Amino acid sequence: MTEIYTLSRKRTISYLLFAIGILFTLIFISCEEEKPSTTYINGKIVNPKSDYIIISDYANLTDTLKLDEKGRFNISYQTIDSGLFSISYPGEYQSFYLQPGDSLSMRANTKAFDETLSFTGSQARENNYLINLFIDIEDSNMGMLKYKNLAPQVFYDHVQEVKKNRLKKFKKAATKHKFEQRFQDFATFIINLNSYYELERYPVVHSQNIYRDKSIKFPKEFFAHRERVEIDKSKLLNNYAFRPYANALASNIALRNISKTPDLQIDLKGYRYNKERLRVIDSIFDNVDLQNYFAAGEIRNFVRGGKDSKEINLLVTDFLTMSTDATVNEQVAQMAATYINLGPGNQLPNFDLRDANNKKTKLSNRVKRLTVLYYWSVQDKDYALGIHDQVKDLQMKYPEIEFIGINIDNLSFEVWQDAISNNDFRNSKEYLLFDKSAINRQLALRNSNRSMVIDRNLTIIDPNINLFYYKIETTLLGYLNR
Repeated sequence: MTEIYTLSRKRTISYLLFAIGILFTLIFISCEEEKPSTTYINGKIVNPKSDYIIISDYANLTDTLKLDEKGRFNISYQTIDSGLFSISYPGEYQSFYLQPGDSLSMRANTKAFDETLSFTGSQARENNYLINLFIDIEDSNMGMLKYKNLAPQVFYDHVQEVKKNRLKKFKKAATKHKFEQRFQDFATFIINLNSYYELERYPVVHSQNIYRDKSIKFPKEFFAHRERVEIDKSKLLNNYAFRPYANALASNIALRNISKTPDLQIDLKGYRYNKERLRVIDSIFDNVDLQNYFAAGEIRNFVRGGKDSKEINLLVTDFLTMSTDATVNEQVAQMAATYINLGPGNQLPNFDLRDANNKKTKLSNRVKRLTVLYYWSVQDKDYALGIHDQVKDLQMKYPEIEFIGINIDNLSFEVWQDAISNNDFRNSKEYLLFDKSAINRQLALRNSNRSMVIDRNLTIIDPNINLFYYKIETTLLGYLNR
């Protein structure tokens, strides 16, 4: 008789669960195999003023991508790490989030890069959140300046309240859009780091030297974040909140240090303070790339804003003993030489301009008396509008001074005239640089935010005047009466 074996209910369920487990394992492996490993990035720059962008992670990846005739770019990677990356365009920089296997598209208009930057494809929600957070932080940082003279504890509490509300909103967005934890960590760090930036810049923007007022006490927690933030990592440069924080940290520590010298007159644009900033940068970073990066930014800003050739030479010498980047060192030395040549008493190059009748003319043909030259660009519309409004007011008060607006963009005559008409600049004296590349080398015009005073012989009186300075009228009167 054949013996029949029957399985118990318990054994049947065990075998069934085992089979299901095998099935799910096979499905999981299959899905893993099918998941794309190549990462794609593409995009478009509308109204491009340059023909390239740079994608970087400030570690192992840096690619310069040439834009095609329609402003488009694309690239793919077989292996990348998950995290924040950077897209850089001349005069612009932004962070974006990426994972291996993503396909991300981006689009921006150079007329308002940050405000028009948008994303589609993988991580679109995350990246659109990041750019909106950036704009919110920028607006908030400007608004915080009205609280700069509050007592330290009151200012600290206000910063904490802003951070708390921002984190609360982010948590709601993270739940709604199901942001993964790694992205949540990055965004939370950005929000926290911006609050630390506010605290670090507080003593620097305060109307008085808060370190010399013995009656003012900082709460213990005011700078406690320094113990929690590890800043010595190059990849932090991909975080758009990091650079402002690191610069504010160096500025604040430098101010505190030199404030210890009694009766020392502290000029935030002077050599002594900025030399201390270089020393602080050298001390807070062990990472050589970060030392070079922030030191180069410091020296460039000092050279652009400097009026004293002796001080420029001194700080450049200090910088060259510190920096190990030979390419940057050469650029800085050349830039300093250019600015020194533009020092008071030197002759401004007699460059070519295009006038409102589309005629080529020399600068000397337009300068007949004490003249203020102010440079502007369509890429910085807020500044262009602001400087023209300021000049309109100054021109009415000081008709003895000529004010000449010079556009520094590579625009066609028609586009330049449209910009003048659309922005109501027609009542001012406007000219277009005839050859921007040549003038850039002579004037070191990195951006439009520069004005200078010259006499009728093109002799430089003030190579870098701030027309928004609250004592600008006193300054102009002094030049008129000299």
